[in-house]
Amino acid sequence: MKKVSNIIIYFVLLFLVITFFNKIVFTNLTYFQRDITLQFKPWKFFINYFLSNIKNSSYYLDFLPLWNHYNHCGAPFMANIQSQVFYPFSIIFIIVKDFACAYKIFIITHFFLSMLFMFLLLRTKKLSLISSILGSIIWSFNGFMVSRVEFLSVLATIIWLPFVFLLFHLAVKNFKYKKIIFLSLAIAIQFLAGHTQMWFYSGIFLLFYSLFKSYEEKSFLPIKIYSVSILFSLIIAAIQFLPTLEFIYNTTRSGEEIKSFSQFGMKYKDTTILGSLNIKDFLNFFYPYFWQFDFKKYPALTNYWLYTFYIGFVAMLLSALGIITNKNLKEKIFYLTTFIFVLMFAMGDNSFFYKLIYKIFPLIRIFRFPSTIVYINVFILSLFSSYGVHFFLKSLKHNKKISYIIFFICFSELYFYNTKISMLLPKSILDEKSETINFIIKKNLEDNYSYRIAHTPLTQILTMAFKGKDLYSGFTKFRDNMLSNINLEYKIPNFRGQDIELRNFFKFMDFVYKRNSLDDSAVFFAIANTKYVLSAIKYKTKYWKLEKETNDIKIYENLYVLPRLYPAEKIIFESDIEKSLKILQNLNFEVMKTAIIHSYNGKKIESLIFSQNNSSQKDNFIIHYSSFVYNKIFAKITNSNPQFLVISQNYYPGWKCFINNKKTKIFHCNIFMSGIYLPQGENYIYLFYDPISFKIGCILTLLSLLFIILYLFENQN
Repeated sequence: MKKVSNIIIYFVLLFLVITFFNKIVFTNLTYFQRDITLQFKPWKFFINYFLSNIKNSSYYLDFLPLWNHYNHCGAPFMANIQSQVFYPFSIIFIIVKDFACAYKIFIITHFFLSMLFMFLLLRTKKLSLISSILGSIIWSFNGFMVSRVEFLSVLATIIWLPFVFLLFHLAVKNFKYKKIIFLSLAIAIQFLAGHTQMWFYSGIFLLFYSLFKSYEEKSFLPIKIYSVSILFSLIIAAIQFLPTLEFIYNTTRSGEEIKSFSQFGMKYKDTTILGSLNIKDFLNFFYPYFWQFDFKKYPALTNYWLYTFYIGFVAMLLSALGIITNKNLKEKIFYLTTFIFVLMFAMGDNSFFYKLIYKIFPLIRIFRFPSTIVYINVFILSLFSSYGVHFFLKSLKHNKKISYIIFFICFSELYFYNTKISMLLPKSILDEKSETINFIIKKNLEDNYSYRIAHTPLTQILTMAFKGKDLYSGFTKFRDNMLSNINLEYKIPNFRGQDIELRNFFKFMDFVYKRNSLDDSAVFFAIANTKYVLSAIKYKTKYWKLEKETNDIKIYENLYVLPRLYPAEKIIFESDIEKSLKILQNLNFEVMKTAIIHSYNGKKIESLIFSQNNSSQKDNFIIHYSSFVYNKIFAKITNSNPQFLVISQNYYPGWKCFINNKKTKIFHCNIFMSGIYLPQGENYIYLFYDPISFKIGCILTLLSLLFIILYLFENQN
């Protein structure tokens, strides 16, 4: 009977989720704004593009999306953890080909798990059935959680917090190694869910809780369980953890120059420029419209999710009651202390506490938006609200009518306000394309090479304000400009994109965007294989040709664009990037014939000493074909003289090169690019991305999973 009762309860939880999201479950409407369109949909398409080749090859470089040729002039893809390549529930987007449908299933699945995990945690604390359900409602349908339906990695990471606490609680209560394994698996899955910042905050919260439990029980067991579980979880998730670690080290998140650990991370202002709350912002816990924008106007691209942590007025009253009536004084002090510290941290630049943490703990410096930590407080308030309901009903001797009224009010409050956070449109909005996208697709088919597009910095700002006769047409116009990662859906290379940028690429990009005019940037866009620039304003220019003009966007063609592989007639050796940028600036049009090599060991390389003024070299250089596909680059080139070949792609560890079946060195050149030395004659070039971080991570993950299977099987027998 207990199993039947549990199944009924689980169906009730699912029913509540479906009721809350009835507008997307029973109609063709879908959420569309912000990151779901700009990032996650393109990423899911890109993953499926790779996996579609799994039938044609058994070699993992042919079907695992390790590298992305289409954004940021080539960059790691899988190592960017938000792509969720190894997150188990990403399989939804692989199985269900219709993205809008898969997106809905993903949302419903995760909100159901969110409710289930919180419900189970509250039940282990011996709270009543109705108290546990109410707590799970407040935790799952609060404004912070609902506003993240468009940011899949945040949503997927947050929902595992109650489950991790549940497993930790069970492991401490009755220690068994099997429980540590399950706890480690849960933490690993939470990591693979894709948002390192939320995972990190969750881990720190659990660390302090384990210290509290060690103090409370006068035993080191809780902290030992925590330490072993975290370590083992990272080994389980090593297939993602090691490439991500390597990626973060090479991005702007780790700092401009890392000469010491104290210099690690972003500058203080970069971490707090967005997401620093004021004291008045905390009204959002119980006042839902303090943050709200006008839903009838487009765009809805302000960072509204920074302020959407509304849990309901009744829930706040219940939380206060739970705090007052909770008899466990030590637990109460722990949670209230945590609550206060989280608030001070969330205030970011408005708090001395955040400034202190920034100085003391360098790892904090890789994260932005300090206010996102508020979800910890939402968890605490949900927990205390359950205590409050439990006490209230107990004092009324379990009056069922009162419990139903409280239940209805809490759910109705959250439904009425929080379902309005994210806008809905027909699912066709996710695929709409018009003039700009169709034009660029056509031009790429006509060109001999696949060239990159770019947006002027002003265009990225102005297109945010594009409006149409209605919301649908306004967002169609916005989407048509291919900002962020939308280009991935159409396999159109983009100079930039919306991902964390590699450090040296960011320096080059910043250098290009700081030129005085579009003409001043032409040669630098040219060596970066950027042929088309999208602009919201019209320019007078002599180096660009206006190819297409609409009311909103002007598309300019770079008259000097170079293919992604091009020869250098002049070699300059300079290891310092800042000095190289100055050299680059002074070269002007000569930059198209020059390679500034940074990875030079100081010794003369005979094969690189060739005539720098040989005017016939370019005429004797022929690219028969070149291909940038999956994790590989293929090319056949004939050159009558020894030649340095510039590859307009990010220089990054893990790339290997073979010329005529002989391994050759890849050089770091032109700030962010790669380069190789070609011997005289006909050359077959093969480059491939096969990072050691992924290989080691794969081995560790497989060994840990094998250990888990064998251990559980042996214990079961």
